[in-house]
Amino acid sequence: MDVSSAIRIVIGAMLIAIGLPLFALARYFSSAEDKKNQTVRDIKIIAITWISVGVLLYLVVLITNLNY
Repeated sequence: MDVSSAIRIVIGAMLIAIGLPLFALARYFSSAEDKKNQTVRDIKIIAITWISVGVLLYLVVLITNLNY
């Protein structure tokens, strides 16, 4: 594995590590009032985006490493 692949793995791990707690926090706040629900929906979108980007980075690294 080269350095760029290792960096992508670390970045992917960091994005997932940021996204998962945000998603858990959003789920916690989702059982509240209407105003909180709007904020929670926005947090969920951000969290899912972070998680998705992290997973995509992992997939890119794994797919490119399989070609070697």
